[in-house]
Amino acid sequence: MKSSLVDLTTLTIRELSHLIASRKISCVELVDQSLEKIKRLNSRLNAFITVTEDAARRDAKHADLLIKHGKYLGPLHGIPISVKDLIYIEGVRSTSGSKILSDFVPTYDSTVVKKLKSAGAIIVGTNNTHEFACGITNINPHFGSSMNPWDPSRISGGSSGGSAVAVSAGMSLAAIGTDTSGSIRVPSSLCGIFGLKPTYGRVSKCGVMPLAPSIDHVGPLARSAWDIAAILKTISGYDPDDNTSASAPVPDYVRDLSRRKPITSATVGKKSNGNKNFRLAIPKQFFFDIIDPKVMDVFSDFAEKLQACGMSTSKVDIKSTEKIVDTWRAFRLGESAATHSDWTSTRREEYGKDVIAMLDKGAQITAVHYINAHKWREEIKQSFLNAIEGFDAMLVPTTIISAPLPDQDKVEIAGKTYDVYPSLSRLTTVFDITGLPALNIPAGFVDGRLPVGVQLVGRPFDESRMLRIAYMYEQYYKLQDQLIPPSFVL
Repeated sequence: MKSSLVDLTTLTIRELSHLIASRKISCVELVDQSLEKIKRLNSRLNAFITVTEDAARRDAKHADLLIKHGKYLGPLHGIPISVKDLIYIEGVRSTSGSKILSDFVPTYDSTVVKKLKSAGAIIVGTNNTHEFACGITNINPHFGSSMNPWDPSRISGGSSGGSAVAVSAGMSLAAIGTDTSGSIRVPSSLCGIFGLKPTYGRVSKCGVMPLAPSIDHVGPLARSAWDIAAILKTISGYDPDDNTSASAPVPDYVRDLSRRKPITSATVGKKSNGNKNFRLAIPKQFFFDIIDPKVMDVFSDFAEKLQACGMSTSKVDIKSTEKIVDTWRAFRLGESAATHSDWTSTRREEYGKDVIAMLDKGAQITAVHYINAHKWREEIKQSFLNAIEGFDAMLVPTTIISAPLPDQDKVEIAGKTYDVYPSLSRLTTVFDITGLPALNIPAGFVDGRLPVGVQLVGRPFDESRMLRIAYMYEQYYKLQDQLIPPSFVL
């Protein structure tokens, strides 16, 4: 393989891990291409706040040396990965996309970063984010806004927008983001990649700047389900330094993918392929009440295409959906106001206008509302678990619109006007408040050019089954070939 003639950053981690392990390409070569792409694209897409070029090159050389001495560490060995700029890396500035923390340098690695480094991953930088992860557009008044690789005149979505942009455009092969209202899944939907919000407690939050602690999640973004599985296997597990960390066993997600052969057009319908017919529930309530007809067309087409790869869908009823928004508001707004209470009283003028306005709303959440929300959360969670009883997972759209323009505050759907913020996060917040795992899968394109996704939603700690479903679909329809943005940004 003459890798000097190949853009390695368009390949998946699965493909690259074989090439690295066999020494057909070097870690240095791959990291060089990643850094070169960052230099070429970041001025336009603004995916990175800090690039750790010197450390990345040094670590890549060390990674090659380990392989030379027979110490290959696994599928993430030598893989360029970026992290959201509120996930701590020792000695690297961590701004949280804010003016307040513009000079903050952590003195320790977050648990997630420790695990990535131990697996041989190469951290190439920190990704742009909506200020303090307190927003869904990634429009940032302090560091500029991350823009969509599929159409740089449009937003990436957020708050893990820089992470999604970096992966979509091939500046890093994967990224780690956070999700409190949909902040992994929304930009993954708008940028055409996979993004997983794991079960609450599956991945440690130690060393991650909090927003609303009882609904904050940490998870991976990548261009394939296999890549998500490899990263999730690495970063999951109980952490005594995080009191919300779960002690649930961590499966070998990558091995689980290979337990059943991927269905292809040549094997579909044959009993010998060893696949079960996955059954997916599609809710009748809430998720389709407000949705752009073009996005609905993409969802319907996706659901129909599942049949070809041995899956079926059925409509189900879900109760208590009328309580979703009020429950989310109590946790998201109330807890974020508490998190920032010291700074909002002493450094108020340093916040962006949209963020301080949201924090002010949070300060108005009453104790009665917050206490009631705890009861509603369990009621909503149970209603979803009841709805997927007898099914393997639930299938819903991720966003009700495709990527809007940066100055677009409103969106028109079926003759009615809605605010952009609640439109982007309308279908994602429920899985933050319930803690259920949710995976964005690239589903198709609006007007043939703007990506949108669908969410697979599972039972607690059932990410393995969700990834198998996504992997089967991805392999059958060869999604990798469809997830590279137009050549003018590559």
